[in-house]
Amino acid sequence: MNNNKFDAIVIGSGIRGGYAAMELCTKGYKTLILERGAMVQHGDYPKAHLDKWDMPNQGKVSREEISTHKQIQAGML
Repeated sequence: MNNNKFDAIVIGSGIRGGYAAMELCTKGYKTLILERGAMVQHGDYPKAHLDKWDMPNQGKVSREEISTHKQIQAGML
């Protein structure tokens, strides 16, 4: 097991996570990004042109999906 040490850990590489990681790296912080989503190549966005009514749960996370995750509040780790 590697004993890598990071100054910051960013969860998700979406618009907010990606920007946060960029800011941290720009300031010299050793940053780790954790991503759960599927690998998507630039320009390959299968749901980008769907209307929300054509998406499962109208583009929202279902109650069943939410109930399977433990909510973590800031400062509780």
